[in-house]
Amino acid sequence: MKRLGIVEMIVTTVIWGSIPILALLSDLPSPVFVFFRVFLTSLFLFPIVKKIRPKLLLKITILLSGLSLALNWIFLFYSIRLVQVSEAILLYYTGPIFATIIMHFLGERINGVKLISILLAFGGIILILDPTEMSLNLGIYVALLSGLFYGILAVTSKLSTKLVSSKELVLYQTIIASALTFPFLFAFKFSFTLYTAIIVLVAALVNTLLALFLWYDALTKISVQLASVLSYLDPVFAIIFAYIFLAQMPSTMTIVGGILIIVGGIISIFAETF
Repeated sequence: MKRLGIVEMIVTTVIWGSIPILALLSDLPSPVFVFFRVFLTSLFLFPIVKKIRPKLLLKITILLSGLSLALNWIFLFYSIRLVQVSEAILLYYTGPIFATIIMHFLGERINGVKLISILLAFGGIILILDPTEMSLNLGIYVALLSGLFYGILAVTSKLSTKLVSSKELVLYQTIIASALTFPFLFAFKFSFTLYTAIIVLVAALVNTLLALFLWYDALTKISVQLASVLSYLDPVFAIIFAYIFLAQMPSTMTIVGGILIIVGGIISIFAETF
């Protein structure tokens, strides 16, 4: 059972690692791509969850988690149009570090081990920013914003699971995210072809629904700690896909910085569970 759980988790990270490529191939503006992804996901989740409690949509933690879900993806998919996928996705994975900092102010104090994880991740950020470069790309800051909102999403989702089940929470998050991103359909000019429709359908059915079900099923076979550590394969696969499909080769500074961020994230996971 444990081996199957590990396989399911690795497949999940492969699926999640491919989403930046789909976002680029869709050629849709970032908020529009996010809208179709979350809207279609909510449509398919609706009959699965069955029991809907509309009042919970206004609960502050659930509302913030839905807003954070939309914003973390909007900034991520925007950043990959400005910088290499490797830089964007590695900075996105500063999310757990931001979550640790936020939780510190909510009562979960940062101990020595967590402080080390934060310092490692911060060092990784500095390397990816590359201080030797005089001009910093806007995409770097956008990617960091995606990481910040990923961290907020992690915190608000953790708090929200005290109120609802995980599947119900995902439905509420996608409904809220759909409402937030819907106006962008009228703010941008874009073409929606059959090719685009297939891509967003895959993003919703495979990269969101299937991946989530594999994630939840894996958690029944392996520990949350192991699943969280394995989730750091996501940026590894994203970088591999970017190299295969986009011929993007990360710089040495990006690789070293990414390793520091990933190690910092894994240390923070162990610090949380021991």
